Amino acid sequence: MSSKRKTADINIMRFDKMNRRKVYAIGDLSLLGGHVLYLITFGILGVMPMLAVDIAAIIFYLVLLYILYKTPRRTSLVIVTLMEIVLHACMGIVFMGWQLGFPMFMLFIMPIPFYMPLRKVWLPYVCSMVPLSVYVVMRVFFGPPHEPVYIFHDPFINNLVYFLNVALGAIMLLYCSSIYMFSRELMQYKLTAKNESLQKLATIDPLTQLFNRRAMSEYLKLVQHNSLRTGKGYAVGLGDIDDFKKINDTYGHEAGDEALKQAAGMIAKAVPSEGYAARWGGEEFLFVIPAADISEGVDVAEKIRSSIMSRELKTENGNFRITITIGVSHGEAGDDIEKVISRADKQLYRGKDLGKNTVSS
Repeated sequence: MSSKRKTADINIMRFDKMNRRKVYAIGDLSLLGGHVLYLITFGILGVMPMLAVDIAAIIFYLVLLYILYKTPRRTSLVIVTLMEIVLHACMGIVFMGWQLGFPMFMLFIMPIPFYMPLRKVWLPYVCSMVPLSVYVVMRVFFGPPHEPVYIFHDPFINNLVYFLNVALGAIMLLYCSSIYMFSRELMQYKLTAKNESLQKLATIDPLTQLFNRRAMSEYLKLVQHNSLRTGKGYAVGLGDIDDFKKINDTYGHEAGDEALKQAAGMIAKAVPSEGYAARWGGEEFLFVIPAADISEGVDVAEKIRSSIMSRELKTENGNFRITITIGVSHGEAGDDIEKVISRADKQLYRGKDLGKNTVSS
């Protein structure tokens, strides 16, 4: 049996390879680029106080980019960045007025603390209240009818600054939202991969990569249930590597492990896709084929026996071959599957008594 993982719509693994410093650096460079646009705009308009603010902001983001690669405390840097954005918005309101879109920055950044990995549950709410409080204060003291220092009567200039503010604010919020979305998807991907890994550890024998006994017991219940539902029987085979202790004693335990892996691979190849195979314990293997009669079970068992016998294993202590004896039984709908396995076990020991390297049914 094989399983396929559904392909995600988003290529999460590409994001996974991007370390968090690079992600934060993209945000820093985006803000740096935005302030360069402001610098050009305010330079053309001759708004000298805002020009000075943006020169300081550009220096700030360059320093921040340097610090980003020197400290692991990236959350603190984000908080400092939000403070700079609030300060920039306040300066814009004071010098250029309420109507040009600067207050929107304080509204844009309100959701951002909820995207941040803050340790306390209440911290995002507190951090969000800061720009809201500043917004209210600025509205009271610098809202209409307050006259800004620089007034532009040309609607084109007013619209230009307004849409620049809206565009940069929207890009900033979109960036933070995208990081949050990718981080969430990445976390979900990692949790899914972890769960699948744990499930594999719980169901797969690490040496042979076949199902372990616990997992096989669950599949046997499923086979028994389906047999009752369909009225069709099933074939069970129980095999044991012959004289396995001698292999370990003569060629070493590593050779014995290799023998088990080789045998498991040939068993998995011989059992049809609708069947199940497991390492039942030690050097014992069990397979079950749903909706099959005894002859089909014997045919599969014979394929396993002959392929194992024909394989020569090479070790430092010499080359050798292994053989397997397999007992096969058939279960009808309504049979106790444990008793069916017990019958296969009896056939296995009968095969051992007949000289090993045989299939008994």
